[in-house]
Amino acid sequence: MQVEEALDTEEAGDSDPLFVEAGLERVSDGFHTEPELARGRSYRLSVACAGKGKIVLSIALKARVRRTTDCDGVPLQLRITASTARVAIDTERMPGATGMVAWRMDRVEK
Repeated sequence: MQVEEALDTEEAGDSDPLFVEAGLERVSDGFHTEPELARGRSYRLSVACAGKGKIVLSIALKARVRRTTDCDGVPLQLRITASTARVAIDTERMPGATGMVAWRMDRVEK
């Protein structure tokens, strides 16, 4: 519930024209998604991890982006511009990390 509330994923849905996708996984499983994005368009990716330890977020853009974030329930937000139609986004836990990780992708208004 903590990560869903942090990212407002409960309210996400088809009624929001900027919403792309959201999800929730165990930290031990990580999340692995390839959303279909419009090339050259900007998006906001929000990731929150609640539990203990740290996770590594990896985004396959023109140059791979990697960020380490604490599992403290505080959302990490990144603005990305899609370089291809499908962008691979993954998380993996660092040793000892436990909890839940959630993500939300939204289009950025022009």
